Order: sequence, then structure tokens, then C-alpha cells
Amino acid sequence: LLDDDAIVASDSGTIATWAARQIRIRAGQRFSLSGNLATMANGFPYAIGAQVAFPDRQCVAFVGDGGFQMLMAEFATCVQERLPVKVVVIKNDTLGMIKWEQMVFLGNPEYGVDLSPVDFVAFAEACGGRGVRIDEPAQAREQLAGALAMDGPVLIEAVVDPFEPPMPPKVTPEQATNMAVALARGEPNRKRIGLTLFRDAVAEAAFPAADAGIAARVAGAVGDIIGRDDEKGDGHAEPEADPDRRVDR
Repeated sequence: LLDDDAIVASDSGTIATWAARQIRIRAGQRFSLSGNLATMANGFPYAIGAQVAFPDRQCVAFVGDGGFQMLMAEFATCVQERLPVKVVVIKNDTLGMIKWEQMVFLGNPEYGVDLSPVDFVAFAEACGGRGVRIDEPAQAREQLAGALAMDGPVLIEAVVDPFEPPMPPKVTPEQATNMAVALARGEPNRKRIGLTLFRDAVAEAAFPAADAGIAARVAGAVGDIIGRDDEKGDGHAEPEADPDRRVDR
């Protein structure tokens, strides 16, 4: 769907994972994100700067809703300056990377990561631009193609599953265990996350890939610990204390 000379800019957070895995950059295109500093909210201004420098090229910001909300007022700048930047906002109403790091690195349930749902389409229209909402996978390609072809600045709100984990290329046993411990400690969305992990494990079995087994390993650890807790009759039972490991509460 991207032009042959498109310039794409992305943000830090889980959006960087989805960009790396789903956007196939071709020769002649350019892609940028804050890979070293991991700065949030960089994708949109990157795209604005690129559009000013290259007014005849397609410039797309592929960003998360958390980062975009930090500088979303600049969409009004795009309207004012007639910059035809296309902004794809992946909306899951959460600070996703923080959420998964809390569970995978600390073994803690998610805390303080929910975002208030913003109607980005209404916001874009209030700024004088255009907004498109994508919430049906079957219609996503057609809607996205139409939005990218529109004149002027366009904001595309793409609604996604907030419980889809951004799996790394390799999952260590410790990370899988931490994830399971976080769910057992009272993660409020543990059932939904568990179902997502098992669904991904089934998909891996049906369509083997280079990273096959990632979801299966995590799902196995999750099921093992949750199963032991349920046998005790307490779905939120605490694991045995580890004096060498600090857990924030």
C-alpha cells in the first residue's frame, strides 16, 4: 500500500515491534524510529519534518496511541500548513510496552498503564482534517488503502487487541516464568491474556516459523503455574518468596 518512495516513521513502545514485523521496507523507501534513545512521541514529528523536506513524497507516521497523545496537537499544524501527512494510530488504550515489561521482567501484574479511550477520528475532524476508523480486520486493507490515497492530512485510528503480547525473538525460561507469576499474582486480565497466548501457540503449531515455540513456551509456564494455584483453591495465590528478587507492589 505504500508508495515506492514512501517515508515511514515509527515510535518507541510495542509499536516498534509491530512496525519491525509487519512493515516491509522496499528499496527507495525510508524508515526511521528512535531506536537508541527509545523516545516516545518521535514518530509523528519525524513524519512532519520529512513531509516538509520532501513535499512530493508520501510520509506516514506509524505510532501508538500512548506516544501520539503526547504530541497530537501537531495534527492541527499539519492542517494549518497543508502537510498531507498520514498518521496511523494503533489504538489499544494502554501503554503496552510498560504493561508487558511489568509482567515479563518483574513478575508483577500490570499497574497504571491504562489510557482513557480517545476518539481520534473526532479529534482529526475537529482539527479540520480527516479521520478514518478501522476496527474490522476483514476491511482493514481496503480502508487503509483508501485513507492513504486521500488528499491532505489524514488520521487513521486502527483498533487492536490490547492483550496481544509483543513476543521477543527468543523467550528465556525466566521471562516465561515471570509472566506466569504475574498472572498468578492477580493480573486483572489474566484470563484474556492466557487465551491469547494459547491461541498464538496453536497458530505456531499450525504454521511453523523461525520463532516457533515462543508462545507455546510462555503458555506452558502460564498454564503450569495457574494450574498449581487452582489446585490450591486460590486463583491469586502468592508464589514462594525469593529473597534474591525484589518485587514492587
